[in-house]
Amino acid sequence: MWKWREFFPPLPSPVSLGEGGTPLVPLRHLPGVWVKDERANPTGSFKDRMASMAVSWAQAQGFGTVAVASTGNAAVSTAAYAAAAGLRCVVLAKEGAMASADTERSLRALGADIRFTESWHERWTELERGVREQGWYPVSNYRVPPLSSQPVGVRAYRSLAYEIAEQRDWSVPDWIAVPVSRGDALCAMVAGFEEIRELGWISRVPRMLAVVRFPSLQEAVRSGREQPLASEYPDRVAAVSISDPQATAAAVRAVRHSGGDVLVVGDDDLAEAQADAASHGWLVEFSSAAAMAGAVELRQRGHEGDIVALVTAAG
Repeated sequence: MWKWREFFPPLPSPVSLGEGGTPLVPLRHLPGVWVKDERANPTGSFKDRMASMAVSWAQAQGFGTVAVASTGNAAVSTAAYAAAAGLRCVVLAKEGAMASADTERSLRALGADIRFTESWHERWTELERGVREQGWYPVSNYRVPPLSSQPVGVRAYRSLAYEIAEQRDWSVPDWIAVPVSRGDALCAMVAGFEEIRELGWISRVPRMLAVVRFPSLQEAVRSGREQPLASEYPDRVAAVSISDPQATAAAVRAVRHSGGDVLVVGDDDLAEAQADAASHGWLVEFSSAAAMAGAVELRQRGHEGDIVALVTAAG
């Protein structure tokens, strides 16, 4: 990722574990569809891009502790890069909601200080208190309505746009299907493509299909609303990584700027997409299967051009 450092905020000594530069692989069973395979990152997730940048910035600014409200990939990634930088990492997670037992074991192996809360919202309250009272550097959001994660860290996701364009010999696909919760990667990719379009490296920004678990983003995009409303949240959701019930205003603007659309999927849809991907050799995280579901949906809608599915994590 750091081959693109001239596009990033100036940092004297990046904290890197070899993130980025992930393969763009054609799907044998879906002609014209490529996977941007973020499983190849050090901890198996696209979050490594953000964590590398955010932890590098925290270290450069003299922070001793980074903190993240997460029960899955973002927590593991932040803890790994904090360990590499010699920084303390605090992970705030809802009691009983950790993505898996392996996730908790990984966090403890990486030396993370895990603090459990009774509710999802209390994670943000505790994170804000730690930032204000203890000087933590926040990697994730703690505002309502929700915003993006730490903005310097989010900028790293622009490298996805640079890489996809370079891997396609400086052309872009017609569509990119992106699993979306708050839209950090979605927004950064649109910004990254726009950046290199203005430089004359590509001719246009690809259209983005944001694949979401809840209809908040879809309703806002299609109704003309700027600030999305919160969707009703059920008792249990399997697609934890894309389960934020309220989308961000930034995600609305990114979808509109690209001329894209929003697809809402349920847990059953994701289970089917994950199983289909596995039957063709692709082991992807449950929420990451949203990208595969999006690519299939675009084909069913009659879109015949090239499609890239952003597979964000390993399953």
